[in-house]
Amino acid sequence: NYWSNHFLQRSRRFRMLITRHATIQFRSAYVHLAALGRGAGKAKPVTAHPQEQEGHDVKDIIKRLRKLGTGPLCDADKGNKHTSSTSDDPDLKKYKGLNLMDTDAMKLRHAPKQSGGVMIGVARTVQLPRPNDFLTVLSALTELSAGDVLVVNTGGSTKAVAGSLFTTEAMRRGVSGIVVDGPIRDVTELECFAYSTKVNPYAGTVQHVGEGVDTSSVQCAGITVNPGDIIFGDGDGVLCGSADTFSACLHDAEHIVAAEQRLMEGMKVGVSLHSMTNFDEHIAARKEGLESSLTFKDLRTVRFTGIDSIEVS
Repeated sequence: NYWSNHFLQRSRRFRMLITRHATIQFRSAYVHLAALGRGAGKAKPVTAHPQEQEGHDVKDIIKRLRKLGTGPLCDADKGNKHTSSTSDDPDLKKYKGLNLMDTDAMKLRHAPKQSGGVMIGVARTVQLPRPNDFLTVLSALTELSAGDVLVVNTGGSTKAVAGSLFTTEAMRRGVSGIVVDGPIRDVTELECFAYSTKVNPYAGTVQHVGEGVDTSSVQCAGITVNPGDIIFGDGDGVLCGSADTFSACLHDAEHIVAAEQRLMEGMKVGVSLHSMTNFDEHIAARKEGLESSLTFKDLRTVRFTGIDSIEVS
């Protein structure tokens, strides 16, 4: 949302430099508010299971992501991109950023009740050899493991490539979900997380074997998904990125969530959102044409108990 969109203006730069400056600590609780793809990507062979990524504990990253949402992650990513684009530091310029699938195209079709509303896993990619034939998708299911997310480019298919039987078996295997650039069906009977760009009750054929799982990157709802990328989805959309990128966003995103929780606590006992920010000063500065940032006050020292409600006209 708007109020969390600019969180941690000063602490972002600290967080991005922390790997090189171990003594830097987070001292400020200020919050700075400020076309569908078709066809396979460049071949990218995978020699090990995508979860085995050198230099990163992917399981730990996924564990921390379970407490977040796409909103805080996008806020953190936006700040990191700005820092990367304006910094002269070569390490900061290496930041690649998260990718968001086209939200007008990719739609959540089912979220398991026990999931907490968040799909997280490691991308396993499949490219259909021919439109409307889902034998490759069915074969891919035999190679999936717990925590995987199957990402499928159907090559412009108009008929469903997955449905209730597929997702029930995927759930049995512990698969986190399926993301399809193309149609699926049985939306009222799906079991695991399922996203797709289309729905069609007609199923395709099962005649063409294809090249299997993780033989290439794929285009999905306007972005490139590589085998081994982390996939994060909730009701607002689907994010994709490397373990490096998600790891770089975790710190700020976690503090955004913590700040929003404190703001919610304040509003529930009658404290206005505006009073917990420099709203009046920001408005006055902008009317004068001065540079200004809308910031939250230090939420660590704010006490809400017993505070009278503040009226803001």
